[in-house]
Amino acid sequence: MTRSARATTGPDSPVTRREGAPMELVVDRERCIGAGMCALLAPEVFDQDEADGRVLLLDPAPPATHHPAAREAAHNCPAAAITLRGRAPAPAPDRPSGD
Repeated sequence: MTRSARATTGPDSPVTRREGAPMELVVDRERCIGAGMCALLAPEVFDQDEADGRVLLLDPAPPATHHPAAREAAHNCPAAAITLRGRAPAPAPDRPSGD
C-alpha cells in the first residue's frame, strides 16, 4: 500500500458534510486506484478487494465511533473515490479551561 495522499478540502470536496444528517459513505470503485489509504486509516469501514486492490466498503453507515477514521480516510483518498454524505459530528477542539 502507498502511504502518500493528497488532501482535498472545500465545499466541493469528498468530505463535505450536510448539517443534521447521519454519516453515509459512498465509494466509486471505478475511480479507485487501489492506494489502500482507506483500509489503512479505517479498517473497520473499508477493505481492499484481493482481486484488483480496489476499495471495498464494509459499512456504508458506520457507527459514531468510526466516524473520525472514516472522515480521515475520505479526506486522504488520493483518487477522491470516497464520498461522505450527511454529517458526522467533528470532534470538539481542545480548549483551555479558563480557570
